[in-house]
Amino acid sequence: MQELQAMPGFVSVAKGRGGAAFSAPAQAIARANIWARIPTRLLVRAGQGRFRSPDDIRAIATKITWENWFTFRQTLRIDLAVGREPMLDKPLARNFATLLVKDGICDRFRATRGERPSIDTTHPDIRVWAFIDQNELTLYLDTSGEPLFKRGWRQSKGEAPLRENLAAALIALTDWDGRSPVMDPFCGSGTLLIEAMQRALRLPAGYLAQSPRAFAAEDFHAQSPMGQVNWRALRAEAKEAIDRAAQSIAGPSTGVGMMEVPRMQGSDIDPKMVEVAKQNARRALPAAAADRIEWQSAAFETLTPIAAQGLLITNPPYGKRLEQPGEAAAFERGLGETLKRAFAGWQAWVLSDHLKLDSGMRLKASRRIPVFNGDIECRWMRFDMVAGSNRQRGPVCS
Repeated sequence: MQELQAMPGFVSVAKGRGGAAFSAPAQAIARANIWARIPTRLLVRAGQGRFRSPDDIRAIATKITWENWFTFRQTLRIDLAVGREPMLDKPLARNFATLLVKDGICDRFRATRGERPSIDTTHPDIRVWAFIDQNELTLYLDTSGEPLFKRGWRQSKGEAPLRENLAAALIALTDWDGRSPVMDPFCGSGTLLIEAMQRALRLPAGYLAQSPRAFAAEDFHAQSPMGQVNWRALRAEAKEAIDRAAQSIAGPSTGVGMMEVPRMQGSDIDPKMVEVAKQNARRALPAAAADRIEWQSAAFETLTPIAAQGLLITNPPYGKRLEQPGEAAAFERGLGETLKRAFAGWQAWVLSDHLKLDSGMRLKASRRIPVFNGDIECRWMRFDMVAGSNRQRGPVCS
């Protein structure tokens, strides 16, 4: 929510069920698709209404002026999510509700254009999202298309990769200042460090210079609000930001002021994953920035901190990756012991599906934030490491 509040043009940002509500002009929404790091997708509300029977769902969809947003020649997909169950005489099946929305949209096109759009559930031109909360139906148009966490730079990934937008959200929760050193001792495909470096350099999340991605709203009807967006100018702005960062890192010879780049190190016991992380960084970052991340193959217990103080962020093995009897308990004890022994002065954040990880590490977490890694309930736990004890103290990286 805080990220959207800081976006130009966004007002009335408020927490909602499973997301955030906001008001913004079309140009601002389009720009946010390119720059926002945390959302999965950005939706435009097409219409809403209350229903007392299934037939009302179809009627609500029929009243919306879909023809102003797309044409019958474009393919369509409808996705439905339900919050609180509607109060009806009979339970409402999800697939039946989706069918009613589809029929309502098609009825509208037949009435206004004489033809209806075709359905394509795999590669649709237009995606409509239907949300039911009790007896309230809200219909949205998806401006993003492919989920925004698909940045385009992660061509290789590990066994249990973090989605890029979840990594960005975890970093935001640490209140990292963008300058303090950062380490990830279980870096996998490098997602956390790459997202952290992009954040520090203020780079757009949804623009890759070598292969810019498309957004669904680019195919909206030219007469729709999104049809007036100057996407070329938005991409030019994104490219300029990347070029400016690259020049400022390169040094005074470019004529651009120097940008402070945080020191980062990523480690993993698997040398193949270290190479994957390195290649991902080269695709995601300007070359000068990618070269500032140190990568090495090493076990966590052998690591030496890269500075007296800093931020350690990591998504260590858990769940099915630690299946042998006693393996998880031994790993957690070792993790806690290494943090106490080697990382005094550091602030450590650890993601785990073990909701009592801090007990297993024999440390006291100063924060325990509930998050979901896909459908896995986890905790993002903060440990303030102090020399000679595990007493809490203030943050070192805010």
